[in-house]
Amino acid sequence: MNKPLLTIGISLALSVPLIAQAGPKENFDDVYSKAQSVHQDAGTFQWTVTADRLKAAESAADSGDYEKAESMAREGLKLAEESVAQRERQQQEGAWRKVAIGN
Repeated sequence: MNKPLLTIGISLALSVPLIAQAGPKENFDDVYSKAQSVHQDAGTFQWTVTADRLKAAESAADSGDYEKAESMAREGLKLAEESVAQRERQQQEGAWRKVAIGN
């Protein structure tokens, strides 16, 4: 067998998984981007705690602590998803009318 060709083939095979894996910064960027998008989707039902969590995540990322930043961004994403779910429940149930009218 041709040794140079075999060496190149093995090198490529071993490098593909490394290329496919994202680093901590990329993981944070993905989660943070999704969290911001979902938070914006909540519209007037945005929770202030979500915005605070995303600001803290951004601050942690700015200081280079991407593990902490990603964790906070995941928490922000969860909170944002819950605020969207609240908006959807209230729109479907008409609960906002009961709250606004005071019934």
